[in-house]
Amino acid sequence: ASASDQYFGTLFHSMLTLFMSIAGGVSWEDAIAPLMAISTVWLLAFLFYVSFTYFAVLNVVTGVFCQSAIESAQQDRAAVVQSMLENKEAH
Repeated sequence: ASASDQYFGTLFHSMLTLFMSIAGGVSWEDAIAPLMAISTVWLLAFLFYVSFTYFAVLNVVTGVFCQSAIESAQQDRAAVVQSMLENKEAH
């Protein structure tokens, strides 16, 4: 089977190749080679997909996770201060 059939022969293979490209399961060079043979437009579409996924989607997910962790840490700190004040008032 040719590389274009292997990576983009069916819709499932295309989706799997796109996922593996951002997850480290397949080298970009291996996925790009069949696209360059077909058309530069498909190459640019692939590069746009990878760039958008890395810089937009994954950064948003990371930002949400970090924001949640920061808020949780602030609530823990406030709880500790509140507990210390309650202990101080009790004694």
